[in-house]
This record gives sequence, C-alpha cells and structure tokens, in this order.
Amino acid sequence: MKTPSPDDNPTLTNWLDRFDRWSDQIGDRLNPILIKETRQSLKSRQFVFTFFSLLAAALAWTIVGSLSRMPQIYTTPSAPTLMLGYYALLAVPMLLVVPLAAYRSLEVEIDDGTLELLSISVLTPWQIVLGKLSSALLQILLYFVVLFPCMAYAYTLRGVDLMSIFLMVSTLLGSGVLLTIIAIFFAPLTHSRTGRTLTLLITVIILLASVGGISSLMVSLILEGDPFQDGERFFLLASCVTLGPCLCHLLLTATAAQLTPASENRSSPLRRSLLAFSTALLFVSGLAILTLDVRTTRETTIAQDDILYTIIMSGWILWTLAGSMLAAESSQLTSRVKRALPSSLFHRSLSTWLTPGSVTGIIFVSINTILLVVWFGFGLRWLAARNMVADDYAIVVKRLNWTHEMSSTFAAYLLISVILVRYLLILIRRKQNPRIETGIAALVVIVILMALLPYSIGLHLNEFRPYAFSEWQVTNWAWTLIEIYNGNPPGSIPLIVKSVAFTSLLLLVVRNPQITRPRRTAMPERVIAELEQNTKAENAPSISDPFA
Repeated sequence: MKTPSPDDNPTLTNWLDRFDRWSDQIGDRLNPILIKETRQSLKSRQFVFTFFSLLAAALAWTIVGSLSRMPQIYTTPSAPTLMLGYYALLAVPMLLVVPLAAYRSLEVEIDDGTLELLSISVLTPWQIVLGKLSSALLQILLYFVVLFPCMAYAYTLRGVDLMSIFLMVSTLLGSGVLLTIIAIFFAPLTHSRTGRTLTLLITVIILLASVGGISSLMVSLILEGDPFQDGERFFLLASCVTLGPCLCHLLLTATAAQLTPASENRSSPLRRSLLAFSTALLFVSGLAILTLDVRTTRETTIAQDDILYTIIMSGWILWTLAGSMLAAESSQLTSRVKRALPSSLFHRSLSTWLTPGSVTGIIFVSINTILLVVWFGFGLRWLAARNMVADDYAIVVKRLNWTHEMSSTFAAYLLISVILVRYLLILIRRKQNPRIETGIAALVVIVILMALLPYSIGLHLNEFRPYAFSEWQVTNWAWTLIEIYNGNPPGSIPLIVKSVAFTSLLLLVVRNPQITRPRRTAMPERVIAELEQNTKAENAPSISDPFA
C-alpha cells in the first residue's frame, strides 16, 4: 500500500506552505544579532571544546565517583561527594567561560569597527545588548541541561535534600546571568587599548572573586544542608527576585547607553532604572524588618542589623556614584532630545526630573536621597511599631535612630558635593568635552579636599599635635560621620550642613527656572514624513495566519 505524501493532499500542502512562510517571517523579525551570535557561538571552538569537555568530565566523574564509593554506595548516603564534583564541573563554564566569552564577543565588535556599522543600522542598542546576552544565556542553558541528569542521579544516592539542590541550581543560574551581564557592561566601558586591558583585568578579578565566594557557600550547602529558617529563606528568595532583575536591568541600560549616540537621550532610561533599583532596596529593607529575627541567636543565619546596614550602605553608594555622574551631564540638549521633552504641565511635573541635564540630575538625586532618609528614619520605624513587641521594637528603634542621623548627615554632604561637581565640570567644559564618568573623579577630588583642608589647618594651628573635634571641622565629613558613629554628638555641625545643603539646592532651582518651563521644540516636517513612512511599513500586514 502506498504511503500518502503531502503532495497528494492539496489542503495539507497549502497549510504547510503558509506555515513555512509564517515561520520564515517570524524568524526575520527576531533579533538578527541573536541569530548571528547563536550561530557563531555554537560553531565556535570555545563552545565546542567546552561542551564536549563538560560531557567527558561529567561521564568520567560519574564513573570515578561511583566506583570510589563502592561498596558503601548501597548502604550509606553518597550524594554529597558526587554533587561537589558536579557543581565544580558546572560552575567553571557558567561562572567563568560564558561571561568571558560574552565580554570578548562585544569587545571584538568594538575592535573590528562592526559596532559602528550596527549603530547606524535599524538595530537599536538594546537589541545589540540583548542579542549578546541571549546567546550567552543559551550556552548557560545547554551546559545546565548536560549536568541535570547527573544531579538527578546523585540525588538518588541520598544525602542531599531537594531544597539544597534547588538553592544550588538557582544560585548558579542567577549568578551566571548576573556575571554575564557584568562582563557585558565592562566591555564597552572604554575604547583605548590600555583601558580595555584594565577592564578585562577587573572583569576577571570580579569573576574569580565571585566563584570563590559562591563556591564556599555551595560547599557548605551541599555538605551541611539548608541552614536557613523559614523567614530567612523567604527573605532571600524575595530579595533575589526583587533586586536581581532591577540590578540586571540597570547594568543592561547602562551598557545600552554606552552604545547610544551622544545625540540621543541616554539619561532618562538610566534614571528610571536607578529609581526602580532604589525602590527595590527600600522594599527589601522593609522586608528585613518583617521577616528576620531582631535578636541574633545561635540558630540565626542572617542577622537583621547586618542586612539593614548593608542595604543602607548600598543605597548611599548607588546615589553617590549616580549623583556624581548626573551632575557631570551637559545642560545643552540636542534638537532630537528637545523634541521628546514633556510639554504639558502634568507631564512636566512628573517627568522633568527624568530629562537630561545637570540641574535636573541633581534635583533627581536630591528627591531620592530625601526619600531614603525618610524611609530609613520613619518608614522602617512605622513598620517595626506595627509588627513587633515592645522589647524588639526598642532594639530596632535604637538601631534606626543611629542610622537616621548618619543617613541625613551623609545626604546633606552628598548634595553639597554633587553641586560642587556641577560647577567644577562647567569650568572643565569650557576647554574640553569630558565624559560623565569624569564626575566620579571630580567628586573624589572634592570630598578629599573637604576632609583634608580643615584637618590640615587644625594640625598646623595645633603644631601638628592631636586635637579635639570642633565646629571648625564643619566641612570634614569623614570626622563628622565618625563622631556620629561613635555616639559623640557633633554639636551643631549636622544642622549647619543640612541648612547649607537645603539653601544650595534652593538657589540651584531659583537660578535655573527654565527647567520647569516648556522646552520642547517642534519636529520638522521632514522628520514627521519619515516617521509616518516607517510606521506604515511596520504596520503593513506581512504575516499570514497559518490556521486560516
């Protein structure tokens, strides 16, 4: 009997043709960088060698590890020994090979000049960055699929629970993705040969340090089991789900901004991402108050005070770096950026501080630092009052009072410093056009002078002998914060610094009233016609329904 073929059935043939055309059109609409990178990476010697080496090493370790546990493998738990080997085999490609390959892939595009060709094509910087990342994630997924049956085999040998395996796998996957994004972020950071060598060295150091820290945690997890309590486990999971995507989005946005031409608006997406990450930090700090134990005991793995101090320090480091670079932005906007500025009163009141410019950047940093001070000083205290008993609430309030005084004083010094950075960059911009990263160097110079000048003058007046802290050290932010940390009231210095910061910010707004006025320029008719043509081309029906 003859087997029927698709050609014998016209209906089936027409359906397959439509589905084939539909698949081709969908493939054409996918990110072309993803397709190119996937083809190149899967055919590269690096991937082929790493993949087959991983297969051979997994098979060899399964045989050697199983034979080394004979005959106890039938009677005693043997999973930890095998699981340690599988973790080591999986950690090397996921935490080292893939991030370095992603770094090198984007760096080669810059060295060969192909990135400039891509920048003038229809591809956006986000498509370029996501194409590189997606190719790396596909490699991570393939490496994980190779070792997954081996982990299942190790689990059957007893000795490692499912929660420990889940924590190990999720930590490896999340860390691999984050380290890959960090490597991609460092790739276009500089274009000089010396700078690329330095960024490569920094990337390797970060990867090796991360591998060491994660490996020590995983070894402890495999050998000793899950050490976390229910509240601590929920806090870790919620924190990773909240902070991880926000941090990845911030780094990817910064990478895309480096690939965006200077005539485009590179600042607004970064500010929105910074705002999202800062909000995530506030959420995690509130979650620490609600889920973690106040008192540190022998069973407590995560101390609440350590988490709170880490979050507070992370928030201030974030806004210190962001503030120095936002203050270094140029106030001169291109015509393309001005066409997209908000024009109505409602939109200006909400999104003016997201538009490019040093003045709007300083005000944006000021708003966020004030929110951090209010939340750390009063928001966390309100949460503790509603969810804690009196004794625990007293402990938390004692911590928050100290952190509130430190945070408010640090915020005042930060605002004064970023305003000084703006004026210093205005002077530098008269001779040359510096990058916004220059703001970090300018901030370092300013804060060093603010601390050293009064201290040096005091040493000279006291004949280079130790002397006590006084109001003459009002600009010495380091000594002032140390006095607050040690519990010694620094007198009226915090009030003076906060008053100066508020006055400086008010004068900045008063002297730049144009930031609150409509600055949007009309779009030329030629640009409008081109946009209409592009819109018609994109909306033209090109994909037919295969099931019609």
